[in-house]
Amino acid sequence: MRVTGVDGAIVAQHWLSAFAPKIRPKLSQFMCDHARSDDGAKIRPFPFQSDMADAFTDPETSQVSVRKSSRIGYSTILQSFVAWRIKYDPARTLIYQPTIDDAEKFSRDDLDPVLQWPVVRSVAQFKPRHSDNQIRAKRYKGGWIQIKGANSPKEFRRVTSDDVFLEECDGYPWASKEEGDPARLAYKRNLTSPRRFSAAGSTPKVKGFSRIDSMFEQGSQEYRYVPCPDCGHMQTLVFGDGTGPGIRWEPKENPTRAWYQCENGCEISEAEKPWMDENGEWRAHNPGAFPRHRSFHIWAAYSQHPGAAWLEIAREFMEVRKDPNLLRTFVNQVLGEAWAERGEAPEWQRLYDRREKTMRLGTPPAWAGLLIGAADVQRGGGGRIDMDIWAFGAGKRRAFVERVEVFGPIADKRTWSKLDQEVARTWESEDGRQLRLARVAVDSGDGENTMEVYQWARRHPGFAMAVKGRESIAAQQAIGSPTWQDVTVNGRKLKRGVRLWNIGTSMLKMELYGQLGLEKPVDGDEYPDGYIYLPDGLGDEWIKQLVAEELRFVKLRNGGVRREWHKVRDRNEALDNAIYARAVSVSLGIDQWKPKQWARAMGEHVVPKGAPADEPNADAPAERTATLPTKPKAERRVKQRRDNPYTSRRR
Repeated sequence: MRVTGVDGAIVAQHWLSAFAPKIRPKLSQFMCDHARSDDGAKIRPFPFQSDMADAFTDPETSQVSVRKSSRIGYSTILQSFVAWRIKYDPARTLIYQPTIDDAEKFSRDDLDPVLQWPVVRSVAQFKPRHSDNQIRAKRYKGGWIQIKGANSPKEFRRVTSDDVFLEECDGYPWASKEEGDPARLAYKRNLTSPRRFSAAGSTPKVKGFSRIDSMFEQGSQEYRYVPCPDCGHMQTLVFGDGTGPGIRWEPKENPTRAWYQCENGCEISEAEKPWMDENGEWRAHNPGAFPRHRSFHIWAAYSQHPGAAWLEIAREFMEVRKDPNLLRTFVNQVLGEAWAERGEAPEWQRLYDRREKTMRLGTPPAWAGLLIGAADVQRGGGGRIDMDIWAFGAGKRRAFVERVEVFGPIADKRTWSKLDQEVARTWESEDGRQLRLARVAVDSGDGENTMEVYQWARRHPGFAMAVKGRESIAAQQAIGSPTWQDVTVNGRKLKRGVRLWNIGTSMLKMELYGQLGLEKPVDGDEYPDGYIYLPDGLGDEWIKQLVAEELRFVKLRNGGVRREWHKVRDRNEALDNAIYARAVSVSLGIDQWKPKQWARAMGEHVVPKGAPADEPNADAPAERTATLPTKPKAERRVKQRRDNPYTSRRR
């Protein structure tokens, strides 16, 4: 049959077009045409987003891994790809979230708005309260979407898909009971699909145990290179350390201006960022994996969102730089990098070289408000008690003063009498003040010297503190509430004879190593809060003891990970004493002291309750002793509550 005329030609054209291959746009173009924000406005992807998005629709790419920070728009790319799938290439899609609760939240807040885009509704209708539109299961013609939680083993069973997406995979549990790693289980869900595609996007967490880090290394390892507007040099953006390329700002403490320092020394303004991104390109550091497995690293400095401006990044860093926990969040969420635990022991040689030339052993600094002693008891070698004296001041500063060694058998009372004489001493500060110990902590946790320590602490209640370290890494408390322990005296057991204080050693070691990592200021800059001062004349042996342990990760049989502290040297008395002295300072509440309280501590000499009396010296000048104000007689008739010597501010 012959078709003639204009109408016949139109019919023939439509008939032939049905057999023509569908034109599938790149995902970046699809986003420009159809993607919508929450308020309905069109989304225009940034250039770095466009190249990442096009990898999702590249037929030669079967896996995409994105190691990212926040504020770079990865979720928008994933949502747009789901819409692209529904429109042009229906498929069976699995999306894994860290937990089932996260899966339901993702479905309601992120996926449901996408399903209402006009381009999606032109081919599929997701009606409310319909069996094809459940919270975690969506079905449409030719395909379906399921959102699952990685924290449940049953979420990996009896399901086969074409697409598998891992959202925030570093937040998945380390093992799904006896079945293995959830990320690997998820990727096995599409092994039998002839057109399988997998993608993972996550903020990395801990170095060495980051899934997205491993996936990035296995892929093409692509970094975004951008040109300098002045010299044209192509480079990756880095945060920097203030000495080379990176983000710079001024003034130092409260930045009001920020810029980027080029590798060639050019000063780049924030206003140049759009031009740099427009002329940038992704470069693979592992081209052997390209294009089969494309992996990208991107962080907040590339984003053009106002919240990711270089000035905002600088301000955020200045706010968190002194707190290791907050700094970890900055490294993960802003830099898009895995956090390397600062539990590794700082190099002892660096600490030895940075000793304060203006400080002398045995002399507390002028800013010292109180002295705290911490003692470690050793039976070996005939018996020895190593006591370290630490000075504490405002701004969480602390300085080592000196080590006092008492030799003699631990079971001999004369050895402890020598310790009485040492703790009763006075130390003259740099500004001429006479200081005495506010508290002394003695380690009782070795099991060999426990009763001797208890007896000595019982003789000095309110001054001597028997302490014991807790090994639990999860203990997030510097010092716990005391518990009463029985004491044997002259063959007779005394119930509730002495109080024992439990110390959260792990968190205090993390704090100590983080503070030891602070750099010594130069060019007259102020010392940072939490700085630890080591006086000139301090030997290398003591410094080696101070960093005698390191934090290691131990994999468990069930796939989980436990962090443990391991000794790297035989002797660690300095480390233990530093931890115990810091715990005592926390118990005294000095972290919350106001300037007025520090001024009082530095201006008055108080003999702590329970401290051994010093030997009188007729030649020595009279010491100043703080006199507490007396109460009126009418008030003294009322029975007053007795002060707790460990929580009261009265020293």
